[in-house]
Amino acid sequence: MRFIQEQGFTIKLGQEEAFQGWLVANEAALAAAAPAGTKYLGTFTAVFSSGKRSGLYKMYMEHDSYGPLDALAASMKDEASDFSRLMRESFRFGDYDLAAPWSSGLYKAVVDASIFNPEVA
Repeated sequence: MRFIQEQGFTIKLGQEEAFQGWLVANEAALAAAAPAGTKYLGTFTAVFSSGKRSGLYKMYMEHDSYGPLDALAASMKDEASDFSRLMRESFRFGDYDLAAPWSSGLYKAVVDASIFNPEVA
């Protein structure tokens, strides 16, 4: 099975360059620290998008099953883990105003999904 997890977010005004610099310095370490079964694919910014309220930044992770979602949550609770430390550092750039654009999604590969044609009467 394969899943892609998308987290859209907004960076505080005036922190965009600092966030980019933090990613340049830490993105490889973040990828290396991802829990087993999870692969950090990267953080992207929108060049153009039709999503008006989804955030200009997106972080993507790939999971090989549902299990790594639990491992990811456990890793975030473990303040001693490098993954948790790095994620918490990145959070300081985020805009957490309730009106700030954001999004979240979990997408399953079509070849692994339970897809069927509904009966039509």
